[in-house]
Amino acid sequence: MFILGISLLHKERFFTALELREPDYVPITDLGLDPPIVEAITGRKLGGFSLIEASGKDPWSVSLHNRIALSEACLKLDFDAVPAVSDYTLCSRKYRPKLLGDGKFIDEWGRILEPRADTKTTWWVGGTVKTEEDMENYVPPDPEEEGRAEMVEEIVKQLKDKDTVIMAQGHSGWHMAFQVRGGIEKLILDMFLRPSLARKFMNKVAEACLGFIKVMMDCGVEVVFVTDDYADSHGPLMTLKQFREFELPNLRRVIELGKKRGIPILKHTDGNIYPILEDMIEAGISGIHPIEPGAMDLRDVKERYGDKVCILGNVDCRYVLPFGSEEDVRRDVRRCIDAAGEGGGFILASSNSIHANCKVENVYTMVDEARKYGRYPLRRGSKN
Repeated sequence: MFILGISLLHKERFFTALELREPDYVPITDLGLDPPIVEAITGRKLGGFSLIEASGKDPWSVSLHNRIALSEACLKLDFDAVPAVSDYTLCSRKYRPKLLGDGKFIDEWGRILEPRADTKTTWWVGGTVKTEEDMENYVPPDPEEEGRAEMVEEIVKQLKDKDTVIMAQGHSGWHMAFQVRGGIEKLILDMFLRPSLARKFMNKVAEACLGFIKVMMDCGVEVVFVTDDYADSHGPLMTLKQFREFELPNLRRVIELGKKRGIPILKHTDGNIYPILEDMIEAGISGIHPIEPGAMDLRDVKERYGDKVCILGNVDCRYVLPFGSEEDVRRDVRRCIDAAGEGGGFILASSNSIHANCKVENVYTMVDEARKYGRYPLRRGSKN
């Protein structure tokens, strides 16, 4: 879609795909970049292996620095949209992590996290809500505490004059709730054994999550990625009844807020989500990510739902981006575009995120091949 040889702007390209139309090229984005990747691309030094500050010295300043560096890396990669802010790192000015032994710490939500050098990232390892009394008394972080809006404003200010879509990562409730509770199995048992208490606890978490999203929207983000994970490779972690009763209403609230503000809501969840995908589409999500390789089939999802929702994904970040050759990456990018690019409504991204063990050169190759192969009208009959 060239006019006098001039291509679309990044923003126009991205939103054209979200509208299920063909832009000039397949747009490119991702859910996030881990610090080692950001450091390699920008030359900036970030703290630790996580965008979540664990030292306790000045989390707010470190988090702001890290998010600005992440945005800079995405611009250098020529992404069409930048995952600029996240409720994971949107800490208040007064926040100081509670440091535990052997490097672990407790964040504002009450999640126990552990930075690990072997995987170059920070992992969730437990929660602080252990009893029914803890569930009753749990108080989530206040979205309006000093510093949160200021952080978003500072990040958005760095990007507002750039030709890029400013994205935010948030949650609808489930993900934060099971992590604070100390495990998926514990929250599932709560749903069975003490449903009223489980609903009350999850709604408190969901209300805070919605508040964080409101803050990010108020400060100028243009797209929101809701990233609660609902499934593994076998299927959803909740029954369909549980999903519809405990979580879908909270996701709907985020979607309704987005519609009122004119802000598209994209949904990320790993795993096999076939049993709940239609529910999420009917609720009004604008995009679904990442259609995990091995758990779902990208071409099948495009054929079934491509006229209803934008598809985002799914370059393999488990094997190809960390370990693959240049040709492996190019082949996988072509696979994705061949499977889901026809007719528009497709945005290229990894199959989860650009994590610390991905090869930086493979990330650049992914973008390069998308720009070469993903020009509309798409080629046909390529060898994969």
